[in-house]
Amino acid sequence: MAQTRREKLREATREEIMSTAWKQVGEQGVISLSLRAIAREMGMTAPALYRYFPSRDDLVTILIIDAFNSFSVTLETARDACKPADHTARFRALCRAYFQWGISYPQKYALIFGTPVPGYVLDSRAGPAAQRGFLALQNVIGEAHAAGKISGDAMSARLPAPLKAQYEVLKKYGMPYTPMVTHLALSAWSMIHGMTSLYLYGYFSGFLADQSESFVNLEVEKMTRAVGFYDQEKK
Repeated sequence: MAQTRREKLREATREEIMSTAWKQVGEQGVISLSLRAIAREMGMTAPALYRYFPSRDDLVTILIIDAFNSFSVTLETARDACKPADHTARFRALCRAYFQWGISYPQKYALIFGTPVPGYVLDSRAGPAAQRGFLALQNVIGEAHAAGKISGDAMSARLPAPLKAQYEVLKKYGMPYTPMVTHLALSAWSMIHGMTSLYLYGYFSGFLADQSESFVNLEVEKMTRAVGFYDQEKK
């Protein structure tokens, strides 16, 4: 059904509010996010803006969903640009896409992976969006494992019983793979997240000058080996 003129105007106003909010986050940080300041910049009254977003936390939730969806689409697009049977290429592409998204959208990265917004509790509406990116990585490793394309020390390691039990619990939350697959995905996620954060917060610059991406690419290759893709490639 086609949108009415009023619906189109409402949607356009919501988009403008979100765009102004992202600008505010980029210029002043997440902590400074203010509905009144957004309304003032847009030439609206605060009560008028509240008709679109009842509270700051409601706006934060929508921004978080927006950021996670942007992040996940980037990972999925990079993964799916590779042939389905080329598990190694899909893994590499997804890891590199994580880093590239972070440096392309630092304000969005800061909102979902940086300092928590004071007083904000993650809304359940954001749950599926928050899981989506990790599931993309878990899927790459899980499909490779199911196809017999992962081998080596990583897969033969024994998980501590309490950790394995926790990974089993995660299956109830839509993470269907074996505990070891989940562990490998979380391990890779931790490494690429750490590198992205170090870059964004300026810790790489003193060591690497303009060679940060070369460093990340080398580390992605090491992660690919560590997960076990290379052992299979050599056979």
